[in-house]
Amino acid sequence: MNFFRQNANSYLLIPGQSRRRSTHFGFKNYPNIFLTQIRRYILLFIFLFFGISNHAWAFDSSFEPPGWLKFDGDHFEVLCSSSDDEDLAHDVLNHAEEYYIDIADDIGYSRYQNFWTWDNRVKIILFPDQQSYVQTTGQPPWSDGFALMYSELFQSKIIVSYRGQPNFVEVILPHEITHLILHDFIGFDRPIPRFFDEGVAQLEQKDDSLDHMDIMAKMIVGGKIIPLPDLLNYDLMAHRNDALGVSIFYVESLYIVDFLIKTYGMDSFKELCRNLRDGASFEDALKSTYYPTLDSMQTLQDKWVDYAKQYL
Repeated sequence: MNFFRQNANSYLLIPGQSRRRSTHFGFKNYPNIFLTQIRRYILLFIFLFFGISNHAWAFDSSFEPPGWLKFDGDHFEVLCSSSDDEDLAHDVLNHAEEYYIDIADDIGYSRYQNFWTWDNRVKIILFPDQQSYVQTTGQPPWSDGFALMYSELFQSKIIVSYRGQPNFVEVILPHEITHLILHDFIGFDRPIPRFFDEGVAQLEQKDDSLDHMDIMAKMIVGGKIIPLPDLLNYDLMAHRNDALGVSIFYVESLYIVDFLIKTYGMDSFKELCRNLRDGASFEDALKSTYYPTLDSMQTLQDKWVDYAKQYL
């Protein structure tokens, strides 16, 4: 089932979690599961902006070492180093093809636009272990996987990880496929607000990302959110030393995109993506899609904040 629709009707609370209002927002006051999510966002952020070595920049779609096995699907190909990983490769390939269908439909690609086929397939590279992954790609040991995400490299369409990475199939793989499809649909040369890009990608993850709306509401009451007009132009690099601020950026991005879908429906969301594809700025695309209900980023913030406070 499609992830957007699967989670369209409810938010979940952690069993035993209190709805008591709190205005203390240090890390120690978040539930452990939310702390895990924050750490994930911080590590993804550090890697994507600061962890790319010269080794990784040279890592491209030509990577295909002698003796490695390759398994082709309709839109993806998976490379692994030995027959020991054949079952894993097939599992990754099957999940990737399923994600492709759901994500493309969510964003608004027509079923007749069968992109990423034949020589244009996305390459998924699975190293046999973390050590070989780190040595070959030049990534830090804490990096779980990556896609080449910079605009000049997007068209390489590569996703990289290693055997034994527990979050790869359910979290990293759908997240990175979403980035690639979204940029492919809207256009590699068109700017996409980072918060929208990350919010959409997080929604496609098969994890508990949407289970903490009550905590988001407490952050709003405590004045810990980033105002939407600022979020639109939020510079992650300028805030690289603000770990809590970066985590709030990711969590807030997720819930704002989710609010748009839950409140106004998938058809309007697809129209928003089409307006971005056609060259509108995000605010113009927002107004064109949701007018007169949403006529500015400030109006979106007001309505989203009111919506979130229901979960206190």
